[in-house]
Amino acid sequence: MSIPALDDHGLLPAGVHDCSVEEMQASFGWNEHRRALIGGLSRFLSNEIFGVFDYPVYADGSFVTDKKCPDDIDIVLELRQASDAESWRGLTFLQEHQGRIRGQYGVDFWVNFRGTSRGIRDFVAFFQYVGHKTAKFKGLGSGHPKGILRIM
Repeated sequence: MSIPALDDHGLLPAGVHDCSVEEMQASFGWNEHRRALIGGLSRFLSNEIFGVFDYPVYADGSFVTDKKCPDDIDIVLELRQASDAESWRGLTFLQEHQGRIRGQYGVDFWVNFRGTSRGIRDFVAFFQYVGHKTAKFKGLGSGHPKGILRIM
């Protein structure tokens, strides 16, 4: 596993790139602020996710770009293959703890569920494209593809 270099726009190349938290540290921990965010992410995964939810976790947001001081790290817990009971447990966890998680760990936490009902979004797919604010800032078209990380 290795994280590819950022492209000329300061984004990960399109696709899903497998990595460890240590590899994230090596690739994206280039200043004290970013290292503190990775420390929060590591504690979040150890304390709240690993051993509790046995499903893939994806990292995205401005943290996996060339932005000097991102606000947080966006994390998606992938539950599209989970049972209904596990999905319900993930949704309950998100609803009860999302604000605490952001404040305590610097992680903006989301859960990805299966289904195509109105209002349900595939966050893993959604986060593989540049948002309007980043597109404007970087001079790109809205919906420009970019990569995300799957933490192994």
